[in-house]
Amino acid sequence: MALIWTILAIALVLAVVVPGFSRHPAGTGFFLSGRSANPTTLAASLAATCLGASATIGMVGRAYQLGWPAFWWLGAGALGLVLLGLVWGPSMRWDERVRTLPEWAETAYGAPARILAALLIAIMWVAVIAAQWVAAAGVLQALFGLPLPAGIVLAAVAVSGYTAWGGQASVLRTDRLQVLLIGAAVLIPVFFLRRLPAVPAAGLPDFAPTSPLQVVAVLVVVGGMYVVGPDLCSRVLLARDAATIRRGALLAGLFLAVAGVLVTAIGVAIRQAGVALPNSGGALPWLLAQSGAVPRPAGYLINAGLLAATLSSADTCLLTVASVVELDLCGRRHDESRQRQYGRLFVVAAGALAAVVAWWNPRIIPNLLLAYAFYSGGLLAPLLLLRCPRAARRVRQPVVWLAMAAGGGLPVWLLAGRVVTDSAVAGLWGCAVSSAILGAGWLVGGGTKDHAR
Repeated sequence: MALIWTILAIALVLAVVVPGFSRHPAGTGFFLSGRSANPTTLAASLAATCLGASATIGMVGRAYQLGWPAFWWLGAGALGLVLLGLVWGPSMRWDERVRTLPEWAETAYGAPARILAALLIAIMWVAVIAAQWVAAAGVLQALFGLPLPAGIVLAAVAVSGYTAWGGQASVLRTDRLQVLLIGAAVLIPVFFLRRLPAVPAAGLPDFAPTSPLQVVAVLVVVGGMYVVGPDLCSRVLLARDAATIRRGALLAGLFLAVAGVLVTAIGVAIRQAGVALPNSGGALPWLLAQSGAVPRPAGYLINAGLLAATLSSADTCLLTVASVVELDLCGRRHDESRQRQYGRLFVVAAGALAAVVAWWNPRIIPNLLLAYAFYSGGLLAPLLLLRCPRAARRVRQPVVWLAMAAGGGLPVWLLAGRVVTDSAVAGLWGCAVSSAILGAGWLVGGGTKDHAR
């Protein structure tokens, strides 16, 4: 029987990822897919990338713990996508020579900024990928009883395989299917909330309090990731023109806002039913395990959508890490054929390393928030400033490099020393320090236009 369930688990994973093996890159297709994405394709890819482990399983758990304030995890993301589409995305896409986010940073801040940004992305996004492996393994465990380590390996092999095979074309093709499954996964449970079993609420404490500082931190740190996050900016660079970016990002933002309301409602309803759970992250798996609440066929479809959610974020992150390592750190002089070869190698390496991290630290939201705090603290302010190139070039390059290093290092120091225990708040402090350094550098001035590419 265990062998049968294992075979079914493998079959489900293959059904979700098999479209990715139907495309093979040619020419500039591995990292950029020919820059041919239309608004619908871009919207589907943005939404599928955003709605990963944190936005489904993790969000329901946060809503169970915090109540409706948890909505701002995705609410901030929806606002961030609107800003990405209307303000920052078209500016980044305007320069046809820009292929990665660190490369855009180099246009104003010089080569060291590009290297530092690429290192931040390559290191911290392994933690983001690890969170997706853990979430995918959790779904496979709930469906088929597959051990968590085996689920991590299965997810890593399948997604790394089709991403390395077809590159960006494979990611875009799978995103179209996966976003439909994700939509079903967040919509269907809402129809069964009224069937939750009555559980005595005695002794269950109220929702955990949320301070205004925590809400602001989520808006800045998490929302900022949807504006200048490397995975979402990599989607923008695939668009065929600025109009495509605006339409695609607005569609994805609307989808994200609706999804945020739905998943928050699920977590709140479970809590209000009086269900006492030892771990808030188990809120959605608990709901799916209630045969009296969710019919088995609907539960299978929801779990397939949750699996798609975890995998759809992971493939984009894998390609993001591979692109910055190959194009920004290693292979700037390689031709297209060698870029593809090395890109595949780096996709597999990133997937394997993330699997090791997931095995060692099988958590979802903490892994994501640590990466977001580190990245936002170091890069949010400098990247946002790129929207105003003259202001960015007024700041001396060494000042920008200092802002990146100090802003990225401060959250890690605060969390490691337990001076701050909330990752979003630590990231907010990093953003504040980075912004202060940039502001002082702008007031002093002294930068030139000579380093503009």
